[in-house]
Amino acid sequence: MNPVDLYNQVVQQVPAYRAFLEEETGSIPHVKTIADFEKIPFMDKSNYIMKYPVPDLCLDGDTSCAHLWLRSSGTSKKPFFWPRRYEDEINFPKGMRALFKDYVSPDAQPTLIVVGLALGPWGTGMQSSFAFRVLAQDTPGLAVVSPGLQTDSVIEVLERLSPHFKQTLLLSYPPFANNMLQEAAARGVDIKSLNIHTMVGGEGITESFRERMWDLLGHGEKDLNKVWCLYGSTDFANVGFENPLTIAARRLLIKHKLWKDIFGETDVPMLFQQVPVKTLFEEVEGELVVSRMQGIPLVRYRSGDHVKFMPKAELLKRLKDAGHDAEQLVTDCGLDVPQWETPFVALYGRIDHTVFFYGAKINVEQVKTALSTEVMSPYFNGRFLIKGIEDSNGNPMLEVALEQSDALENTDLDALAETFALELEKVQSEFREVRKLVPDLRHVRIVAAPSSVFELGWKTRHM
Repeated sequence: MNPVDLYNQVVQQVPAYRAFLEEETGSIPHVKTIADFEKIPFMDKSNYIMKYPVPDLCLDGDTSCAHLWLRSSGTSKKPFFWPRRYEDEINFPKGMRALFKDYVSPDAQPTLIVVGLALGPWGTGMQSSFAFRVLAQDTPGLAVVSPGLQTDSVIEVLERLSPHFKQTLLLSYPPFANNMLQEAAARGVDIKSLNIHTMVGGEGITESFRERMWDLLGHGEKDLNKVWCLYGSTDFANVGFENPLTIAARRLLIKHKLWKDIFGETDVPMLFQQVPVKTLFEEVEGELVVSRMQGIPLVRYRSGDHVKFMPKAELLKRLKDAGHDAEQLVTDCGLDVPQWETPFVALYGRIDHTVFFYGAKINVEQVKTALSTEVMSPYFNGRFLIKGIEDSNGNPMLEVALEQSDALENTDLDALAETFALELEKVQSEFREVRKLVPDLRHVRIVAAPSSVFELGWKTRHM
């Protein structure tokens, strides 16, 4: 994609973008070179997407460009509905075709695709269901079923349909996939006999999570193509996918503690390989910036994701220089080394300190709003920290640290955590829906922390 051509097309066809440029720069900049393009202002949800009327954001100022509307997560406090054109959607099945060929053993037919993702207005579930249904039209033996996020419905599919297929691909969010499969096993479903692959998204995963899933499904460390993660957004579609090579590289980085030496960051990133799409991805001061033609075109759109791009050959060389060969590890596992030559993408999380919880994005302002309510304010002095943690069984939890006080010392922190959860439900609809889906688990932990913790800047992280 030529970003100069994209810019000039959007200037001509999108009323809101012309108004945005006039407000930001006082004129419509002339863009003839990449250097010109790199000088135009950044857009984001607050200064552009949520600011202008939806028709003005669309191509030709007309919402009829879209045949589908997808709901974003509402990270910026208010959900947004993104239009999808036919041209936007049809590329997704093409990408899934390549992934299906590389990941899911197309020779082992028949295959059942189980879409255990949120459906209705949510993007990933709807698009995945559509993509695999299109793929199934000309792939003998491929079938799709979309039970959504209901655990009972997913287990029913695994119990009654999966035994009739040589393999099953379960698509879900990491904690839901784990809980669904654990519950299926507890109910007597022989999931290790079903040759289940899992594709998860919506949040990052740890290698310990992957290993737990391998064990649960009857796989082992050589099965680098059995549990994998995708990286994308309702705002701008796919960015990257894990594959055996990225998984092997990440596991070497962790095993030999090389992530800081190679990427220069103290945190362990997720590691993906960029999908070959007609989208311009820039890394600007550590943030993913996206330019893409779609129903609402994006030109230098700040995603809020903290990323680092590295050429594939460079990362593999750095690993080899440290004495470790990711390609050889893939070969030793009896797998083909993926031949994509696109860059690797290291994803560290959200710049705005959003925390992921069962796929829901909980941002700092939502937490602050819940803490500032009448029932919570006696325990909240304005300072807090939040991070994603796991309980002893690997289930996600939110941990909220409040500064030590007499009020905190004299209250039941478990009861206070439940009160906070009820207040957070009022301002975060996805958190509320998650709580309905997994009502028997503890979702929040509140801890009383000394002042020194806040002064050190306890860092918010993805799980």
